[in-house]
Amino acid sequence: MIKLGLLGHPVGHSKSPEFFAGKLESIGRTDVEYVSIDLADIDDFDEVVREHAGVMGFNVTIPHKESIMVKLCCLDEEAEKVGAVNTIVKTERGWKGYNTDVWGFSRSLKPFIKGRHERALILGSGGAAKAVEYCLVRLGIETVIVSRTAGEGKVVYEDLTEAAMGHYLLVVNCTPLGTWPEVEGCVDIPWGGVGEMHLCVDLVYNPEETTFMKRAKEKGATVMNGSDMLRMQAERSLEIWLENGL
Repeated sequence: MIKLGLLGHPVGHSKSPEFFAGKLESIGRTDVEYVSIDLADIDDFDEVVREHAGVMGFNVTIPHKESIMVKLCCLDEEAEKVGAVNTIVKTERGWKGYNTDVWGFSRSLKPFIKGRHERALILGSGGAAKAVEYCLVRLGIETVIVSRTAGEGKVVYEDLTEAAMGHYLLVVNCTPLGTWPEVEGCVDIPWGGVGEMHLCVDLVYNPEETTFMKRAKEKGATVMNGSDMLRMQAERSLEIWLENGL
């Protein structure tokens, strides 16, 4: 049997196996199995491939969207520009990396964007944040990365003020805080600066309404979760695997 899968740590909360099981059945591909693989250390990737004979593609999630690249032979042009990968496919040359987060995020966000969303705060600095930054810059939106540690082009959470929040009316949470089962988790930002003009996006999709979203709604902000992005990036992943001989 041909295998597809999800690599990440942890992966118990993921809805990807359920989604792909339905998608594969709908196109008559009962010969393909989709599995979740909890991979704590990217150095164990080669062993995972050996253990799962017949595997030809993976989705890649936290925390491996950047570290997986050392295991790849090449990158799609967009993945190379982003500097992060969330979909890989086995080719004759080796494993090739793609980034379908860009596809999913840009298409899920566009219906919510208004003219006032000229500047954005991106909370987190991992692979998902890189894809979000790439999308927003391409849409002409000025971005600032907020991280736990200082660095070039980044600010730390302690630097945020209520006044600053008022200047950045698009806020995107790219951290895993609030993901099931630790649903009370939430980024520490000056919530007093969030109001009804804000669009607050949480890439977390399980639970459907995160603590981040609840706090934003309490301030009158428009909110959205990552479920549409998940669906759209997953559909694009399946297209890539089919284009590569699935």
